[in-house]
Amino acid sequence: MIFYNTIYKSIRRILYFGCSYGLALCIVAIYSISGCSKGALVEKSFIAKKWTCDKKADEAMKENDYEAAILLHEQFLDREPANGLALYHLGYAYGEIGDHENEVSYYEKAVSLGYEEEGFFFNMGMAYGELNQLENSIQAFKKALDINPDSADNHFGLAIAYQKSLEDKLAEEEFLEAIRIDPANMDARIYLSMLYVDSGELKKAGDQLRKILEIDPSNEGVREFLKKIEGE
Repeated sequence: MIFYNTIYKSIRRILYFGCSYGLALCIVAIYSISGCSKGALVEKSFIAKKWTCDKKADEAMKENDYEAAILLHEQFLDREPANGLALYHLGYAYGEIGDHENEVSYYEKAVSLGYEEEGFFFNMGMAYGELNQLENSIQAFKKALDINPDSADNHFGLAIAYQKSLEDKLAEEEFLEAIRIDPANMDARIYLSMLYVDSGELKKAGDQLRKILEIDPSNEGVREFLKKIEGE
């Protein structure tokens, strides 16, 4: 099957919850995003079910031709309506053109057929978040973590969902877990720093920003952000 490396497929997906910290911090977040280069397609087997998808439909996905991918997946599902993998791919294609209601609808159909896979639940959590269905988003990320509890990306996704839900303590715990697993995770550090700024813990925010600059000394957005909070 095609397994879509879902982590930060685009800046849109990383910032899907919106920025509640003001324009300056949004700019810092955009400068800090490291995962946009991780959007390559990776082959991976799916063991739980023996579903396969339409080759032409998946080629369109690889080429980022989502309109064609939607049409070809819909035609394939006319022939195989109970194919959970194809439903996942179709939902993902809808998500990439910004139609998150259809994205979630097809994900839910895939779940009803028994489709379970880490990256799928991560995408599902992101899609629910874009619709502001935060409890559903949290539950989807938890399912991804049930499959792979050692994924920094899954902890990061759950942290953002908690942050949007104003569950700041739970968000902090998940950001810190993501950083424990992957100390070089700059995205988790920048969002954690924004959480700390929002709660008035400027020293903790500065500590995270200095860690980012150790990893990426050329990150001018983070450097300016650090100067700003050090001056307060």
